[in-house]
Amino acid sequence: MADLSKTFIEFNDIIYLTNDKKTDLRKSRAVIREDIVKYFNEKRDKHTVKFKGQGSLSMNTCILPLSGEYDVDDGVYIFGKEEDKPTVATAHSWICDALNGKKIIDKNTCIRVICDNEYHVDLPIYYKTDKKENEFFWDDKDVPELAHKSKGWIESDPYEFKKWFEGKAKDKPQLKRIVRYLKAWSDNKSHLNLPSGMVFTILAANNYVVKDRDDEALLETLKAIQQNIDDTRFILASYVCKRPTVDKRENLLAKYSADTRKKNFLDELNGFIESGKKALELKSKKDACAKWQKHLGERRFPCSNVVEDDETLAKAFSHQDVLRYDNKSA
Repeated sequence: MADLSKTFIEFNDIIYLTNDKKTDLRKSRAVIREDIVKYFNEKRDKHTVKFKGQGSLSMNTCILPLSGEYDVDDGVYIFGKEEDKPTVATAHSWICDALNGKKIIDKNTCIRVICDNEYHVDLPIYYKTDKKENEFFWDDKDVPELAHKSKGWIESDPYEFKKWFEGKAKDKPQLKRIVRYLKAWSDNKSHLNLPSGMVFTILAANNYVVKDRDDEALLETLKAIQQNIDDTRFILASYVCKRPTVDKRENLLAKYSADTRKKNFLDELNGFIESGKKALELKSKKDACAKWQKHLGERRFPCSNVVEDDETLAKAFSHQDVLRYDNKSA
């Protein structure tokens, strides 16, 4: 059985954001925050503003995408009285005005700031009443409301999601690596519009199978995910991924349920699993690596660094049914 645990750890290092890159991102985020604070201090006497990082950077599951443009999510929390709550459009306009001069896109759920074509900062806007404004405001029992341009003010609590995931991943660095591998798989198959990073984070956390080796843990976690959501192959499965925090009723797979999109996702998931099974059965590390590389990407999954020892190689050649370096089958 080919052991590619070292190759997966090397792959994690390739897709992982370095500490220097994270520092650069946080510096850019700080400049944006300063502009917004200045605007509120000068223009908004009935409201104050605070911030809380969210998303994959704050959960340490972010990856460097193939496009080279990665994103940072930074929650903007506007505080004020209930009677002074602005409309969603007004809240968006305040943040746009605060960032006048920067390249921005006013999206449905956030303001996106484009930074040097290497990354962007997404700024979802929340409203909180002035009941308990302090540096730990995110622990308040009151659920923040997100400024959604098509749905209005809706309850949303990304910090609760972060706490939920951190609880799942406590003392389990392998789980965070599994999430990164799944995101890298989705990134490599971007033309198929596979589910979002949040969906894969939830699916991985709810179906994580602990193994000593990352290749085995990834395969077993993929199989557990499939058995739970692939209702085309498993009778007891349900094509559902519920958000673990507000809104817990929301099925995040619903927007990936159109016939073609769902079929593409489940077929790719099945193909990934079949390749993983074959990879673990092979004696040749290079043959096994080619199976994984088919799904995780030739540009980044480091098969060229795999070293075969003579004894393993001889055993691989002794079996006529082994096809070497074939990454075209499952």
